[in-house]
Amino acid sequence: MIGDVQRARACAALVLSLAPGAVTAADKPTLDDGWPARWNRIGTVETAVIGAMGLGALLMEVVVKPPSTPRWDSPILFDADARSTLRAGSDSARSAAATASDFGYLGLPLYAIGVEAGLVTWLGKGKADAAWQLALINTEALAINALLSRLTQKAVGRSRPDAVATNPDNTAFFSGHTSTAFTIASGLCVQHAKLEIYGGIADQIVCPAGLVVAATTGLMRIVSDRHWASDVIGGAIFGTVVGAGVSWVHLRGDDPGAPTLSIGAGGRSLVYVRSF
Repeated sequence: MIGDVQRARACAALVLSLAPGAVTAADKPTLDDGWPARWNRIGTVETAVIGAMGLGALLMEVVVKPPSTPRWDSPILFDADARSTLRAGSDSARSAAATASDFGYLGLPLYAIGVEAGLVTWLGKGKADAAWQLALINTEALAINALLSRLTQKAVGRSRPDAVATNPDNTAFFSGHTSTAFTIASGLCVQHAKLEIYGGIADQIVCPAGLVVAATTGLMRIVSDRHWASDVIGGAIFGTVVGAGVSWVHLRGDDPGAPTLSIGAGGRSLVYVRSF
């Protein structure tokens, strides 16, 4: 458990390092006047590409089958020790842990898109355009994560620790539940570091709360015996880079001296080469 807390703190440090412009609440723009004009926007073409990535992730899920025999079927590093220490002792407890892991996997995206973008920004502040931009940023991060995580899982072909002959699911590395949870949690960290959404201490709570939920999601994947510890750590690192990176690229002001590549009239952020 101590190790999970340390990993969560490390992820938080990485996330906050990607938001150097966020210093104090007074320096943050709000959405009371809509989406800040100096920030990168997601335009029509970029929105279409996000949809294409989502479709690609769906095709990876449905059409591309995982290998019938594992390409990687052994634990590494401390995987075996973590499994023996953290795995729940009964089938019912492991099933409950797997269900609990769905809370962060499904709940964090719902919170970021449905609550913060939909309820708070659109309905609460009356800023539909700003809400749409926030929703698209999070959707883009989720689409990138979904496409690349499923591609990795099926290419690597690692067996799960609870693998049985009747249900060989060789898609363990890396943990998709964990990467999804950290994608949204790290994105929320950057968004609340760069932007005042609620105001006051509420904005400061969202990042650590999101990271705790994401770390718990990863822990439950080990407790449920669905993933090795290395699967979870890999998912946490990947999700953090994707979520924080996508939000940081969009929530930064235009700098004439920093060249970027353009896609469409309104989208300048989908291609990240030379953006950092």
